[in-house]
Amino acid sequence: MLSILLAASALALPSEDQCRAAALDPDAALAQAIGLQGYIYGFPIVDLLRQQHDETHRVRADQPVAAPTNRIAIYPGVLTPATQGQLRAANADTLYLNAWTDLSHGPVLLDLPELGERYYTLGFFDLYGKPHHLGTRTNGGKAMRYALVGPSGGEIPAGYEPFRLPTDTAWMLGRIFARDSGDEARALQLAQAMQMRGVAGDPVSDAQPMKPYDSLLFYAMLNQALKALPPVAGEEALMTAFDTAGFGRNSTFDTAALSPGQMTGLGCALRVGPQVLLQHGFKPTQTGNGWLSSSAVAAPGHDHLLRATIAKGGYANEPAESIYPAAIMDSTGQMLDGSNTYRIRFAKGQTPPVDAFWSMTPYDRTTLQLTENPLQRYSIGNRTQGLRTNADGSLDIVLSHTAPAQGTANWLPTPAGGYHLVTRMYLPRAEALDGRYVLPVIERLPHNP
Repeated sequence: MLSILLAASALALPSEDQCRAAALDPDAALAQAIGLQGYIYGFPIVDLLRQQHDETHRVRADQPVAAPTNRIAIYPGVLTPATQGQLRAANADTLYLNAWTDLSHGPVLLDLPELGERYYTLGFFDLYGKPHHLGTRTNGGKAMRYALVGPSGGEIPAGYEPFRLPTDTAWMLGRIFARDSGDEARALQLAQAMQMRGVAGDPVSDAQPMKPYDSLLFYAMLNQALKALPPVAGEEALMTAFDTAGFGRNSTFDTAALSPGQMTGLGCALRVGPQVLLQHGFKPTQTGNGWLSSSAVAAPGHDHLLRATIAKGGYANEPAESIYPAAIMDSTGQMLDGSNTYRIRFAKGQTPPVDAFWSMTPYDRTTLQLTENPLQRYSIGNRTQGLRTNADGSLDIVLSHTAPAQGTANWLPTPAGGYHLVTRMYLPRAEALDGRYVLPVIERLPHNP
């Protein structure tokens, strides 16, 4: 299989002119149609396998975490632009933990210390990108012993509670709340007390980053994964179509066996796929005052387009764990931009209703990452010290790239150019989940106040 992967990765994508000409070639047109379905269906699978490779190897000098499979790696502190690594739309409120599980050899054991009232969650994402959670919401912060069990099964030791996952490979992204920089040390101690035990993978070694979107390597990786994943009911016809293009679960993807038209068509599917996700992927189920959210993000079912879009945006927790209303435009319908100044005013008693905490974070529109600012403040919320309320009890948050004239107490620094804003609500209350609570509008101010 390694030789097939290498052969696929050596094939560059066709040019736009070649793709236009291929539209009249029946072999290429059919392969592109099926290949585009495969791109959409397989995006989270391939993206997670790419990430697994990059986080179980050392792929660059400034890489924040790397560990063998079935071992926990802990980020050095609450994330900043310098330490966020390849995470997309990461929060700046918690200490992150990272692990890749391989349950094909049997259960992996997870021992967790008591965290009491300190909020934490361990999100396990199966290879389809669906989240499964352990933490404050599920165990009340008590010390626990879990056996992670995949479809390969295995014996569960006495004293361990089974936690079942639908795929043997899963990504664990953990979060432990840290009140501020002075609280990070305690959060780090708790993270270090979390122990994962199972058959460890190869030691971390240097490697090149995996780039599956630049060549037919995408389909070679997807084919390899489909052969190992349990079949999903209702997807039989889709898998048959994938076999027609050479990358289904009953095929062995081999570029040497493809016709020139098929190779061109699959390459053209990879070229157009990102634009399809950008233009047609996310469809909010709730909108209000310019804020967009979807109650389907944790369980998109057979909506493979939504599933792929969620993965491309950085994945999402179960709504009961946290929700992420996002805004890309201000109250006038203009895209958010660091050249403008905005205000978000919460009326008295109308900050986000949560049982854990809430925050707002801006991300560069292109990279989906945090950006540097002189205040070194990357989010703002109910844990931010020194926020000032108005005389009537309302709370103003000011967003701008440069510091507002009235001071920085309530300032959320933004990127210099285009950005989008994400509000995080951890352990949201019912009114936040069902849409009764709506975040305030993002008001563009006439000048830098």
